[in-house]
Amino acid sequence: MTATRLFIPALLLITLLTSCGASELNSKAEQTAQAFYSNLQKKDYAAAMALCSSKAFGVSTKRDWLNSLEANAGLLGDIKSFTKTSGFNIETSTSNGTTIITVYDVQWQYGKSKDSVMLVKEKDGSMKIYKYTWKHSDTKYVAGLNESERQAIQYIDAIKAGNYDSAISFCSKEALAVTPKEKWAAFLQRASDNLGVVSSYQLVKDSAAYTIAGTGQAGKGNYYDIFIRSNRGGNKQLEKIVFFQKDYNERVQLAGHYFL
Repeated sequence: MTATRLFIPALLLITLLTSCGASELNSKAEQTAQAFYSNLQKKDYAAAMALCSSKAFGVSTKRDWLNSLEANAGLLGDIKSFTKTSGFNIETSTSNGTTIITVYDVQWQYGKSKDSVMLVKEKDGSMKIYKYTWKHSDTKYVAGLNESERQAIQYIDAIKAGNYDSAISFCSKEALAVTPKEKWAAFLQRASDNLGVVSSYQLVKDSAAYTIAGTGQAGKGNYYDIFIRSNRGGNKQLEKIVFFQKDYNERVQLAGHYFL
C-alpha cells in the first residue's frame, strides 16, 4: 500500500488561516453592530454605549455620545429597521489596531439615515464600537425647515406689498392668541414707519435653525427660525421669522417676527 502525503503550499495555508481570522472578526463585528442597533431601537442608550470601546470616549465623552444619540432620536423618532448594506472592510495596520467599517441603512419614524459604524478589535479579541456617524435623508425636520422658508418668502412678499391681512394669514392660532390680529397689523405698520418699507430682501440660507420638541411662546412643539436680510428705507435689517408646528403631523405656521 502506497502512502499518500497531503501537501499544502505555505502561502495557501497562510491565506486560509487569514481568511478564517477575518471571518471570525467579521462575525464578532456583526454581532456587536446588530446588538448596538437593537439597543438604539429600544432607546437603551446605556446598553448601546456598553458596546463601545474605551477608545470611543477618548475625544467625545460618554455624555457627548448620549447627547448625540438622544438628539438623533429626537429628530427622527423611533428606529423602524436597520439593514447592513456593505461588507466588512478590515484594516489591520491602523493607529488604533485592527478596525472594521460597515455601513447600515436605517429607516426611522421620521426619515432615513445612512450610517457608518467603525469597530475596533479589543485586547480580549472582541469587537467594540469605535466610531458611529450618520447622514440623514428624507427627514421631516428638513421638510419643516423648507416649508418655513417657503412661507417666509410669501410672508415678506405680502409685507413688501403692504398687504398685512395676507401676511397675518400665515400666523398660527397660538401666535394670534398671544398677539391678536389687530396688534400684529399695528406691529407691521410701526416697522414700516420706523425702519422703512421693505424694498428688497434675501434669505440668509446658512443661518436657518430648528428646535424639535422644544418649548417656546407658542407652546411645546417644533420651532423653525428663518433669517431674512431686508432693505428697509435704504438700510439693511436682519429679521428673524419663527415658524411653529405642534408635531410633524401638524401644519407649519408663523409664530413670531423679530428685528435683530
